[in-house]
Amino acid sequence: MSDITFADVVHQSVSLSPSDPAEGLILKLVDTRWFQRLRDISQTANTRLVYMFSEHSRFGHCLGVAYLAKLVLEKLSRRFPDDVREYKAAIMTAALLHDVGHLAPGSHTAFKTWFPGQPDCHEEIAELVINGDPEISGLLDSFSPTLRPTVISILSESQSVPPWTWEIISGGGWNVDRGNWSTVDSVLAGVSYGKYNIPALVDSIVLTDDKHLALMENRLDAMMHFMVSRHAMYRQIYQHRVLLAADMINKAVVQRARDLGEKLGFADPVMQHALAARSPSELTLENIFRMRESWWRYHLSRWSEGEDAVLRDLSSRLLTRKLFKTIRCAPGVSLDTLAASGRAALEKLGLDPRYYLHEISTADVHSGDNRQSMLVLLEDGRVMTLGEADPMFKAVVSDDRISRRSWIALPKEAKAALGHAR
Repeated sequence: MSDITFADVVHQSVSLSPSDPAEGLILKLVDTRWFQRLRDISQTANTRLVYMFSEHSRFGHCLGVAYLAKLVLEKLSRRFPDDVREYKAAIMTAALLHDVGHLAPGSHTAFKTWFPGQPDCHEEIAELVINGDPEISGLLDSFSPTLRPTVISILSESQSVPPWTWEIISGGGWNVDRGNWSTVDSVLAGVSYGKYNIPALVDSIVLTDDKHLALMENRLDAMMHFMVSRHAMYRQIYQHRVLLAADMINKAVVQRARDLGEKLGFADPVMQHALAARSPSELTLENIFRMRESWWRYHLSRWSEGEDAVLRDLSSRLLTRKLFKTIRCAPGVSLDTLAASGRAALEKLGLDPRYYLHEISTADVHSGDNRQSMLVLLEDGRVMTLGEADPMFKAVVSDDRISRRSWIALPKEAKAALGHAR
């Protein structure tokens, strides 16, 4: 049978062979309703409000991650054929389905919207989908009775599977998940920050004697190129102050809708269920399946014409890009002090700070790499961490100054009242 080929913005095309058992399974999973749903789950949320072509979905990302996993496994199979043979189907399946638990609005943004202060648990939802959806579980179980539990073990980074099987997807340093979104999101934002030498890293991946993923020493330069690219993507795109401020409007919309209660007006049964939930565990799979971008935007459209002035204004701001402005927390000024000034300005304007004032702080994007670093296989056979092998890597992931920044977000007129013109 001929390969099935998809056009791709990074590799030009990605191909999967129906005659290969693992790749044939991936093609069947792509056609399932839960995976097709990812076409209506945004990959980069409000990024499109700054980078106008960032309209892509989780569908292409997940397929790209599975393809990148295939490339790594093909390289590994030359030196470690038995390991790859045993786990190829499980790794590719986990790579394809790792984000199937995302929901609207905007994937990661959704958890800040619906459940502020609670952890993003899309991985746990993905496991529920894999076990709870008869279409997906049926395909996995018919392939092998051990495949589904192995996929879950890989996604949960369980000690029941060799560490390299999950390090390919979610390990520190480079992995196929980061390796895909860094470049895809960069290309579709129209910038070059996230581009790096993919073939060089794929070619340099090996397994250690204790079955960890490792990078060959002669490609440390390629790894550093990737790490700098990844950092730039966070700094310039994912943690762009305008996008973070837009995310706060999402959060304010849901808060206002919840506060209105029975006075809300329009809300379909799925929205009523989502607003009533106080943690992700209270969402049913049936409703998660329907929490898509088109569903969210339809509610924003209805609310932007509704009777409540606050909900109408907040919804319109997202639809027409009348976003909150930001004020950077200057050295020597506490965020609490800055927020107090913003609160006073809003009250003078008759705007409720519960919905119109938000504190924003960027996270340490390298914290995961500090906890679990990729290994490096030296030319003399020794194995060490990236930080030990390359001092520059350690400097990048340890410097909080390049990651942590704080602002308040509030409407333009309140910012002007505080003496900030722009």
